[in-house]
Amino acid sequence: MARAAHAADTSRPYDHGDMSLEKQVQQGLNLFLRLKSPAQMPALLAAIQAIKPQIYVALTSLHYVHFARFLPSQDFSTLMVITEYDGDLESYLMDFVKVLGDAFNAMLMFVDGAPRLPVQKYPRDFIAFVLANNMQQVQPWSAYPAMTVIDIQNIHGNG
Repeated sequence: MARAAHAADTSRPYDHGDMSLEKQVQQGLNLFLRLKSPAQMPALLAAIQAIKPQIYVALTSLHYVHFARFLPSQDFSTLMVITEYDGDLESYLMDFVKVLGDAFNAMLMFVDGAPRLPVQKYPRDFIAFVLANNMQQVQPWSAYPAMTVIDIQNIHGNG
């Protein structure tokens, strides 16, 4: 799938223009989740640890996620959700609402300005929240810009 060109949206807080080196099938989610209080970060990380097996199953079953990670800021005020995936963001998010809605609900309880919960009931609110808090202009740079996860799995006999 070819990535659609996105015009810079200056209304977004993290808009710095398209910083990718080239157009590619992989896209990045760089989601910044500001916590209600930095003191909640240990509880949030414990919640993520508890649902880690569920997250792993979802990531491997969807066949278009290259990688995903959670990264707390040094001051514990923000959790960054960083993923690289194939396809468009809205479809990606809707799939995750379907297979990991409860996991997102558990994480978003700690987040300042979170969308209405549960995300399964309010998916459009969740998508709008992600779009408002995603630094989409900073895209991943890939050694294999034209290859999807399925392409890579097929090369390695895992498809």
